[in-house]
Amino acid sequence: MSAPAQERRYARFGPFEVDLQSGELRTNARKIRLQEKPFQILAVLLERPGEVVTREEIRKKLWPADTFVDFEHGINVAVKKLREALDDDAENPHFIETLPRHGYRFIAPMELEGARETARNGGVNGTSLSGWSAKAAQTRTVVRLIALPFRVLKGDEVTDFLAYSLPDAISSSLSGVDTLILRSSLVAARFEGPVDPKRIAAEAEVDAILTGSVMRAGDQIRVTCQLVEAPGGTMIWSETVTSSMQDLFRIQDELSARVVHSLTLPLGERERSILRRDVPASAKAYEFYLRANQIGAVRTLENMRLARDLYLQCLADDANYAPAWARLGRVTRFIEKFGEDPDENLQRADAAFQRAFALNPDLAMAHNLYTAIECDQGRAPQAMVRLLNRASFRRNDPDLFAGLVQACRYSGELKASVAAHQCARHLDPHIVTSVAHTYFLLGDYQKTLDWYGTKGGFYLDCAALVMLGEKKAALAKLREREQSGGATGSVRAIMESLRAYLEGDFNACRRTIEVAEPLTRRDAESLFYTARHLARIN
Repeated sequence: MSAPAQERRYARFGPFEVDLQSGELRTNARKIRLQEKPFQILAVLLERPGEVVTREEIRKKLWPADTFVDFEHGINVAVKKLREALDDDAENPHFIETLPRHGYRFIAPMELEGARETARNGGVNGTSLSGWSAKAAQTRTVVRLIALPFRVLKGDEVTDFLAYSLPDAISSSLSGVDTLILRSSLVAARFEGPVDPKRIAAEAEVDAILTGSVMRAGDQIRVTCQLVEAPGGTMIWSETVTSSMQDLFRIQDELSARVVHSLTLPLGERERSILRRDVPASAKAYEFYLRANQIGAVRTLENMRLARDLYLQCLADDANYAPAWARLGRVTRFIEKFGEDPDENLQRADAAFQRAFALNPDLAMAHNLYTAIECDQGRAPQAMVRLLNRASFRRNDPDLFAGLVQACRYSGELKASVAAHQCARHLDPHIVTSVAHTYFLLGDYQKTLDWYGTKGGFYLDCAALVMLGEKKAALAKLREREQSGGATGSVRAIMESLRAYLEGDFNACRRTIEVAEPLTRRDAESLFYTARHLARIN
């Protein structure tokens, strides 16, 4: 019996199609002549879209160890020929980005077809995440947009809250448009001040920048906005919208519509419906909502309590405003994690999200924020399936894939968790995911350190250092952090028990875990980490 034919695999990006089996590059049905090494480099980059592939990795893959050639020169020549074939420009790349003296990254939206992946390779219930890095952006033109904090002219307490909350609200309202990839308000906050399109384009990796200013005259609010192309800085449009404080939502609505229109974004019926869906019933409710968003942007327990109270005031005025229910669920969950009425607050957070879903089943914010609650309540497989279903039509939402990192890990799908992280980072290189915990479970402690360090550490980097044999360094970090007092609740308990273990005080290690048990039992990963400590002290 003859062997079954090997399935052909194709990658498509821009006007190009690559046959990864035959080694052919085509455009408009015309074959492009490409030598072996340039094609091999292209294939290596297509395997990991959105990721940096180092020159050393390319050398190891394409030049055998006993080859006596100047492969540094060989890589340079091959990449140059590849760019010529793709009509790409090293200074303003559309396909291949160069990181000087380090490596290369494939940056264009692409699709991969013909790859059969199974559950053992990271798939779940017949669905594979291994190909999602390639599929993360659709073939339709995708625009990466950042809405910067607005400048408040002649600021006062009446209008100051609009500086961050209004551009954030515009971004949230556009989050249902799948041809937009939106940078978070946390990333946008880094660029407060004079607008430098070239710097913002390079550091935030965006194609368009929304910037603006706010000025109050009596009861009138005037918002002047510009949409600027990046990195060139060409003005796409400038708009001034004036309204009363009682009609702030009209500003958000008009500016959001103008962004969609000016970027000529194609909208499906689902996207049009989402854009029209969440309209607050009263001006006062919307003002409470924006003020709560502003306060809740800085994550402290005190701020979250204040934000919670404002969301409740918003919902007292308008009980059918889905975004307020979703954000109420988020802050209530935060308060619960700090141990304040944990059982009641977890139930309140869950109920708030359920109310948001009932009002707007397509609310991206609710889907992305709800994942952590589902996972902690033992419903990670349901969260994973829900997010994968959304990913079939929301391929350009980095927060969705960040949620999948946790949902897949809690479901035991560790390879899928890493693949989801790669998808999220492909869409937004600045997004923070929980992949460090996944790498820890995979036993890759160096990658645990690499990814945990991007958000500042409490416990996990110390545990990884212990596994790498660096106990003294781990103990020094733990003592320093305990003295700073930054950690609370179950996190502090885990840190203290690890520190006691490293000091050889096994009784203190056990007592700390026993005292903290009401907190750690509420969080599956906290329970897992304390169980590791108990196992180590027998």
